[in-house]
Amino acid sequence: MKRIITLALAVCMVFGAALNASAAEIKASGNMYVGYDYLNKDNDGKKSDFIQRFRTQIDIVASEALSGTVYFEISNTWGKTNEANVGGGQGGALGADGVNIKTRRAYLDFIVPNTPVKVRAGIQGFALPGAVAGSVLLDDDLGAIVASTSYDIVDFTAFYGRPYDQADENGYDKSNTSVDIFGAVAAINLDKLTVSPYAMFASTGKESIRGLDDDGNKIPYNNDTQWYGIALEATPIANLVLSFDGVYGKASDKDAGFLVAGKAAYATQYCVPALMAWYGSGNDSDGEGLMPTLDDGTDFAATTLVGAGAQGPDSDGIFGNALGKWGVGLQVAELTFIEKVSHVARVTYIRGTNDDSNTNLDIENWGEDDSAVEFDFTTTYSMYDNLDLIADFAYVVTDFDSNNAAHSTDDVFKAAILAAYSF
Repeated sequence: MKRIITLALAVCMVFGAALNASAAEIKASGNMYVGYDYLNKDNDGKKSDFIQRFRTQIDIVASEALSGTVYFEISNTWGKTNEANVGGGQGGALGADGVNIKTRRAYLDFIVPNTPVKVRAGIQGFALPGAVAGSVLLDDDLGAIVASTSYDIVDFTAFYGRPYDQADENGYDKSNTSVDIFGAVAAINLDKLTVSPYAMFASTGKESIRGLDDDGNKIPYNNDTQWYGIALEATPIANLVLSFDGVYGKASDKDAGFLVAGKAAYATQYCVPALMAWYGSGNDSDGEGLMPTLDDGTDFAATTLVGAGAQGPDSDGIFGNALGKWGVGLQVAELTFIEKVSHVARVTYIRGTNDDSNTNLDIENWGEDDSAVEFDFTTTYSMYDNLDLIADFAYVVTDFDSNNAAHSTDDVFKAAILAAYSF
């Protein structure tokens, strides 16, 4: 009997080993946060929410040359949902049970046989270079094909994507509604300097749109556009990092626009002080001169509230993006007095660059007479290796001209506290 059992166990082990050898390896990673978010835009209203978000990425790895990835998100605001309890962010009201799983990414990776070329195809996260504070042009999820390779000191990437398209009521393509992008990035890795030039082009249909505004009106995106940029990062001496971004963009029937930014950071034993500045061209009196972007441009996080700079959990980009503004700020990062507790502090002066004669000036679009001083302070307590407690504060003293629709807003205060778990 013992021999029979031993033989059966051996057979099971052989079959199990064979199955494991042929099966793909599955890896899971992600993050989750739960927190409270408070926003007071003075006379423009208040926001007080408890918010949570769960993101998980699943990699199905067949080999070093082939894998697939899916990336999901579930987010809720406590107490809020729509009538059907269905859609992104729904299911936070009593009873929960919302149908609200978002497919953020789904793509495959493979290496072209007998070549060093790697290809990623599908809905994926893609970002153009941004050395100072991220990319103002493109850093988002979209359907794309990206090919990359390396030769000596140069990393080269070429890409094609379709960020916008429309279908009719029968599911067929609407003519002249697609937006196609293509371009290339080169990263030249020198001894103490990395130079990353890039170019991107958008081919648009005459009736293409980039979505709907808050009133349900179509937002047109129907101008062929070209962008050229460069990102630099240098370490001329120990502990000193110099960063620079420059990007120029022009729509086919509009005046060109640009953004330049620079940052100098020096690491000391106690903290990393830095000086950061940027200038984004604005619209002149005829409403042209603001650089076009593919998305909302907030991934260039100039401050907590200029761009998507908030640590969490929700309110950021209150003042729109860095385009049509200039600013200069002092920053101190990695400031530590207590073990496992670190701080980031920033003070930034911001001013608009759009001509004051523009009629669309508001809390996101600033004229030359609109200015503000923003104070940011973030504290992170690393309670465990994978769990952080974060307190995030921003206070802004504004000085908007009477031509600006937000002229009655004197200050803005944002506060958030959250627990963030990564795995």
